[in-house]
Amino acid sequence: MSSFLSSQRILLSGSSNSRTEALKVELAKTCSSFQAVNLDNRSSSDNSTEITSRIDGAFTAISGSADLVVVDARDHEHCGRDPIWEVPLTEWDKHHDAAQINQRRALSQIKAILQSQFKRSKDGNSIGPFSMIILGYKASFERSLDAVLSKIQRDIAWLHGDASVNFLDVENLGGDATDLSVISAMNILASSSSRGSVISLNDIWTLCNSQSDDTKPPSHNTNIPQSQTQPRISSPLRAKKPKVKIALSFDFDALSAFLGTGEHPDNNLADYSTGVFSGRVGGRRLLRILKKYQIADKVTWFIPGHTMETFESTVKEIVESGAEIGLHGYAHEGAYQMTPAQERDVLAKCMQVSERLTGRKVQGYRAPMYQLRETTIELLKEFGFLYDSSLSHHDSQPYFTPSDPPVERIDFSKPASSWLKPTPISDMDVVPPVSLHSPATGLPLVEIPIGWNNEDMMGLQYFPHVANTNGQVDVRVVEQRWKDIFLWLWENGEAESDDGTFIFPLLMHPDSSGLAHAMTMADRFIGWLRSWGDSVEFHTYESIAHDFLHKKGIKNGNISK
Repeated sequence: MSSFLSSQRILLSGSSNSRTEALKVELAKTCSSFQAVNLDNRSSSDNSTEITSRIDGAFTAISGSADLVVVDARDHEHCGRDPIWEVPLTEWDKHHDAAQINQRRALSQIKAILQSQFKRSKDGNSIGPFSMIILGYKASFERSLDAVLSKIQRDIAWLHGDASVNFLDVENLGGDATDLSVISAMNILASSSSRGSVISLNDIWTLCNSQSDDTKPPSHNTNIPQSQTQPRISSPLRAKKPKVKIALSFDFDALSAFLGTGEHPDNNLADYSTGVFSGRVGGRRLLRILKKYQIADKVTWFIPGHTMETFESTVKEIVESGAEIGLHGYAHEGAYQMTPAQERDVLAKCMQVSERLTGRKVQGYRAPMYQLRETTIELLKEFGFLYDSSLSHHDSQPYFTPSDPPVERIDFSKPASSWLKPTPISDMDVVPPVSLHSPATGLPLVEIPIGWNNEDMMGLQYFPHVANTNGQVDVRVVEQRWKDIFLWLWENGEAESDDGTFIFPLLMHPDSSGLAHAMTMADRFIGWLRSWGDSVEFHTYESIAHDFLHKKGIKNGNISK
């Protein structure tokens, strides 16, 4: 019986209840390569060494990978197993949220198993196609099952393009389903091409008949033709390891956030107080996180001159950590708020303050609110800056800062012929002519990209008098967006790079990520990046700029032949 399952490497996860134990016995009879692991009450912790050891041991016992993962989620039946006359009233009070409890227990097991597979994939091990079957009662998941399955199907596709998950509803209208009928149904479902589906035990034979006219219900024959058992081949998540440069930066706005681009006549003492929090508390909190992960000297802080002088003790701690310091205006003023002469004076003042605190000439600049203009770029070259980080012509590769003329706005009061022409845009990957290099350094200005999707403040910071403010976004929304960006680049970034590498720009603010609820996100996400091991490297922006110039054959103002 169950010839398909007999050739599969199967991992069964469940709790130590009688139904799971009985299923283990029957699967052990059917399968030559089978392992069971009890994750109940152990899979709710993100940092459990015990559960990692259990899962790793189970995978090792079946040669490192599984063809089929079965998660037994039959801990709770929506209508109970006992007759109603034997159920005490307290039972209903106890299980008023049983669906949520059951879902959490099942998802925590799935999470733990896929975490193990994900770690193997990151370590360079090839993950083959596999199926996952969740056994349970559809009604006990209430209305959330479709959404849960959709998410799991999306997530396991990162591990292998042909991985699939299905839910087998084992509620039998004719009474309790036998272990043999469950295994027979699993045999059919695992050998099918179904993905992200909820299939009842009573309907499984329809699926069976749609695959093969010879396939019958279990009382007759459940053999699946061997031609249907051949695995499909696709590239695993980690067939190769691109090197990723993590460009983690911090814009230390503090009180200056309300003086320049955030200036408003209704700003008041309560608003300014949040800036003081950033300067005295938020910055130090984030610095402790960086020291915890031993990357404090591998990040860049872009600090307004006002913050340097107003919260000098905090800034000194950052400097002493070994971090790079870049400029970020003086009072967080945007270029378009100033005349060119004012812009020059502000830049000169900030350079002087920075050099006094750091003991070295500043190399990098980020415009407040990314508000720079063509005059800003020319000033950065004149003053000998190595790089700017305010633009997003690309999102994951450094490039040469453009020296293009201003984009012309359309005057719709004129004839259409006046605007029916292209906008001149320079090639950002080609070394600019020497005439466009910095006269102070002889080097072209490097651009290290950053943008609204790579930062925290737009979602997590509340400015009462700014139109586009948020502040009430769940930190997990921001965190998941960052993960989505990283994972897409991990899979596809090599197509946009000669050597398969890319940078991952990330921006946090002590004003936002320094808040207590957001510190959990900062801690989790930096830890998640560190979990990629030697596939990622944290770099200062100055280091990334020098590496880019080296790859372009530029050294000390000269182009290598």
